[in-house]
Amino acid sequence: MRSLTHLANIFGFSPVAWLRDTRRMRQLVEAFQEIQTPKLDAVRFAIVVTPWMGTAVPWFSLTCGLLLASSGNNVTFVVDDIPFGRHAFRFRFVLRCVRSVLKRLGGKHQLINLSEHVSSAPLSPTAQQAIARLAELNAVWSLRGEMSATGRQQYIARAVSQLSTSHSAIAKVLDGGRFDALFVPGGVWGSTGVWTAQARAVSVRVASFDSGGYGTLMLAVNGIACQLQDIPRAFTLLKQNSASPVERSYVIETALAEIGRRRAGVDKFASQMQDTRAVDPRFSGAILLALNSSWDSAALGLHAVFANSTEWIVETTRYLLDNTSRTVIVRQHPAERLEIARTSDDYRGLLTQHFGNHPRLHFIAADEPVNSYDLLDHVAAVVVYTSTIGIEAAVHQKAVVTASNSYYSDLGFVRKASSLAQYHEHLADAAAGRAVVTPAMRDDALSCYYLTQCCNWVFSPFNPEGFTEWSLQELAQLEQHDKVRATVQALEQNVPVAYLNHLARLKQEPVH
Repeated sequence: MRSLTHLANIFGFSPVAWLRDTRRMRQLVEAFQEIQTPKLDAVRFAIVVTPWMGTAVPWFSLTCGLLLASSGNNVTFVVDDIPFGRHAFRFRFVLRCVRSVLKRLGGKHQLINLSEHVSSAPLSPTAQQAIARLAELNAVWSLRGEMSATGRQQYIARAVSQLSTSHSAIAKVLDGGRFDALFVPGGVWGSTGVWTAQARAVSVRVASFDSGGYGTLMLAVNGIACQLQDIPRAFTLLKQNSASPVERSYVIETALAEIGRRRAGVDKFASQMQDTRAVDPRFSGAILLALNSSWDSAALGLHAVFANSTEWIVETTRYLLDNTSRTVIVRQHPAERLEIARTSDDYRGLLTQHFGNHPRLHFIAADEPVNSYDLLDHVAAVVVYTSTIGIEAAVHQKAVVTASNSYYSDLGFVRKASSLAQYHEHLADAAAGRAVVTPAMRDDALSCYYLTQCCNWVFSPFNPEGFTEWSLQELAQLEQHDKVRATVQALEQNVPVAYLNHLARLKQEPVH
């Protein structure tokens, strides 16, 4: 075990572990001969298989493709073999392992190597601009924040060069209308951001997946999974089809129960501290600015008014201090107290730099024993980017203002701004108490919360992190698991998994 850890420290991954997993994957593929004649309504899937920071993501992608083919769909495996990032040896090593497994398919599926479609044609100014933006977002992710300048420009320059090579090749592969749907990991990191944009440009549905942590799968059948881009459609389906008052009450009560667990810090993710202090009485009637982790993929690239989160934090705070008499609380995301979510951004330093020791400005760090839900009981309004607390604030009937394109920003229970003038207007209304959350808006917020927190997480034995466990099963056996079958059903039928899980809950807990 120590030798594997030592190798992982040297190479950024464990080659020995990868060889072991590759042998296991070859055995799984060779034993899985469930090839079906394509059905009449077969979906033509392009499955992107690419090295992913030394993780088992390519094995998950490949297995999903095999399961979709076994269900009667047309599947093409696209090997994204154009390097991204600075770990060239790791990329090449993992790619060789992936190719050795793909050979075991025995010609049963079409294979496309992305590198064979690279073009030397110059990119359009629009493409160059999109790549530059994507490179910046990748730098934020890699450096765990927006503020540190060390190594940022070098990272961006390398990413621009690599993504420019990928751009023309991806456009070529997706051109010609041969695919109905693309299945891709992530959707922002590396070339997957290019895959997502290019597929949408030619009206190919983008399905994506991510790891939700804690042994869960995040899945979007039409959008970026980590940004919950399936939720608006699931929300519409829920509202359209929940005709029974009893069913609607079930949704509301289930959501409220989950909020209670989250507030107590005993939910499945335990993001809130359990031992907290009382809220400072000075916070009564304040405006709460609830931060995201700027580098989290769930928050990357969703600003509608500001260039980035740093600008959003500074300009929002400035407007509120200069134009209202309200106390302003800037709350760092509580998850950033955990090692896995730590940021390189210095929010306290940023606020001090711009506002000094302003008497109406208070910063609450992630590790301070303050419960965000206790804050909601005391504040007058909440300003958010994409954080879940925006939904929870509406549930508490607090006015919520956002300047982002988050999954819930257009669902009617928060006030979304698409221009700076409109943002200022919304902030002024919230501070003056003119923004009201109606009971109908509160119920909509609870419905959205129910879908995201109770239905959207796929607790399945088959997830990106769980290769060591699920690879011990034969794929034919794994295929029969109800959660795996639901994943395949969602992908091929283009139905949000949150809505399918809602229907499954109703069957398990009959509502009368």
